[in-house]
Amino acid sequence: ALYRLGQKDGGVEQLAQLVERYPTSSFAADAQFQIAKKMYEQDRYLDAADEFRRVVSQFPGYSAADRAQFLMGEAYASADDELQAQQAFEQFLVFFGDSELRTTVRFRLGMIYFGQEEYFRAATNFTDVLEREPDSDMAKASLYNLALSRRLMGSNAEAALDFTRYQERYPGDERAAEVAYQLGDIHELAGRNDQAIAALEQALAAGPEASLRIEISYRLGVCREKTGDREGALKAYAQAAAGKQKSDPFRLSAIARSAGLHEEAQDYRQALAAYRDLMDNAEDPELVAAATGRASELEAVLK
Repeated sequence: ALYRLGQKDGGVEQLAQLVERYPTSSFAADAQFQIAKKMYEQDRYLDAADEFRRVVSQFPGYSAADRAQFLMGEAYASADDELQAQQAFEQFLVFFGDSELRTTVRFRLGMIYFGQEEYFRAATNFTDVLEREPDSDMAKASLYNLALSRRLMGSNAEAALDFTRYQERYPGDERAAEVAYQLGDIHELAGRNDQAIAALEQALAAGPEASLRIEISYRLGVCREKTGDREGALKAYAQAAAGKQKSDPFRLSAIARSAGLHEEAQDYRQALAAYRDLMDNAEDPELVAAATGRASELEAVLK
């Protein structure tokens, strides 16, 4: 009767009575689980975490004990208690390593470690997700974050393979521009300028957000300069300069490099326009001073 009363809205009191008065009842474990779940649904996350802990500690043989341990971690995460969430998920792997929820827990831990800059531990968990459930929704995010983890660990060759694999599996998705940009950056660092140019052009074609578009255009200009493509470099720098964020550092760098190229070509009017842009929008006093001085010299030449 207590169990049936506990199924109604606000039935936590009846369920708590059941657990207290009949702890060995076949209903007790489920009642305790429902108490925790009701609190979770009410956004009482810390209270819910405590109640889920009681499920695991008092009823370790309960059929949904693994789910209780998982939801304990989720409750702590929802309460922004990352340390407790991490501990709950780590305990899950110790006690419920064969659970069907294991892959989800691995993914949650991977994201936690990534946020803590524990990139090796993050990569280990993301790799486990990919091995166990390669076709799941989590696999997509895991592959992307695995590639980022390897980049941040300095393993650029492995990261490039992962980013390329991501492109092959998920062509044209919402991360297309970022993935192509990462590949372009890796190729540029390795001195593979032609490959970097191809990747950066692909990144631009994918429609990146405004700030990333400016950076990609600037980097594309640099790579084209390195290959001797002056006109292509100027075109890329002009794309970066067209960005609406006037003080963006990559925009200003693109303008500074284009000014130098225009001067080399003795196109002093274009160079002067670039220096004036720097004078108006740069926040670095030294850069403004340098641009001002060079602009004065060019004005004298043009007179």
